[in-house]
Amino acid sequence: MSSTFKGLGIGISAAFAQQRALDVTGHNISNVNTPGYTRQMISHTSRTSQTIGRSGNGVLMQSGTGVDVQEIRQYRDAYLDAKLKKENCSLGYWKTRQSGIEELEGVFNDSSEDGLQTVMDSFWNSWEQLTKPAGGLTTRALVKENAIAFVETVKNMDMLLTNFRINKDREISDSVKRINDIAKQIAGLNMEIKKVENHGVTANDLRDQRENLINELSGTVKIQVFETSRSLNIALEGRLLVEDNQYDEIALKADAGNSGFVKLSWKNSDDPVNFGNGSLRSLFETRDELVHGFREKLDELVKGVVTEINAVHITGYGIKDNVQRYFFINANDESGNGINISNLAFNPELNEFDNIASAKEPFNIEDNSIAVKIAELRLKDVFSSQGYETNEASRKFNYDEFYRNILAELGNKGQEAVTAAGSQQVLVEQIEYRRQAVSSVSIDEEMSNLIRYEYSYNAAARIVNVMDEMLDIVVNKIGLVGR
Repeated sequence: MSSTFKGLGIGISAAFAQQRALDVTGHNISNVNTPGYTRQMISHTSRTSQTIGRSGNGVLMQSGTGVDVQEIRQYRDAYLDAKLKKENCSLGYWKTRQSGIEELEGVFNDSSEDGLQTVMDSFWNSWEQLTKPAGGLTTRALVKENAIAFVETVKNMDMLLTNFRINKDREISDSVKRINDIAKQIAGLNMEIKKVENHGVTANDLRDQRENLINELSGTVKIQVFETSRSLNIALEGRLLVEDNQYDEIALKADAGNSGFVKLSWKNSDDPVNFGNGSLRSLFETRDELVHGFREKLDELVKGVVTEINAVHITGYGIKDNVQRYFFINANDESGNGINISNLAFNPELNEFDNIASAKEPFNIEDNSIAVKIAELRLKDVFSSQGYETNEASRKFNYDEFYRNILAELGNKGQEAVTAAGSQQVLVEQIEYRRQAVSSVSIDEEMSNLIRYEYSYNAAARIVNVMDEMLDIVVNKIGLVGR
């Protein structure tokens, strides 16, 4: 026979279960605007039934004993979580590449009067003016000023590109420091989660914190996540970054073979760090391939201008003396050898305008044959697709064409990055939308749950009241007749 106290226990278990459900609902509602929060759900299960005897025909009878809270778990779709991490890695790569190319386009911006194309046009035009019979002191001064403008423009672009690489190097250092910080935090959270879940509960909020850090990390480097029942490991291209509550740091070291810019190695073993995707890889590509590559192309343009003009200018004379001079010089040794974008300088001896060579013979005011040859260089093919070319058979482009090819290549790379970043952004947003449909808090649904659990709690309280009244009769009223 069942005890009246058993009914009281059933009512109390129901009240406690609905109270916990209300707590979970309130927690969801309070975190509706918390970034990275995953909605939680309470799971109820009936308690083990008890045998209360046999029926009149001898069949065993069982009676329920109430309800228990089985667990409080998160709504998550593991497939969408993994998919988001994978696509977020590609998004980080393309967005960083797009940003880098946009900055690089600013260096090669030719929309203003100070652009290199405009400066080169003015330089060549001044030589054409010097070929005319009326070309005199004023025209020579124009040649000098435009030559200096050309030197200053390419030197300024070189400085901007060098500073650009330095800035990207700093961004790499900052990214690596953040990776190490995230690895440390995840290892710490692994320990905290294990401590909590050793007591049989699920550390949902700590898991949210860890998931947010993993998502951030996935945009920086390509990672593999391996989760066990109570812990989580993260590998970076086959090497464990986080293992349970331990983590390995990435060290920054100066690379003597790359202008002292940083390279990465594992702190505990000094092995090089490999990364296949993400914003960190894009930063390295921008620093060492993109910026460096376009600087090399600009250097080839400078070499072509300097070598061809010097080769002609050194054969001519000014109108003041019989000294043959280079037009451009190496600022380090003031010679005409080994000139590149970093040591380019205008020959200071030509600040005396009359020293600018335009004739084949000295002191010849009427001869402008050297100026004609230099002016004709403007349309001469001296470049291959890769740079300045001394082999006549490989020469396909003149100065303007080669520079326009540089701009076109940069524009194509920029368009590729914009298209890829845009497509990847749409894909990530679609995955995130589907993920949020599963994991985010819906106020309408939570309000519905609030009303449902409130009614259930009131009904459970009514059960307790009824059982209390029954016990009152048993304790205080039965057996009082006849006294």
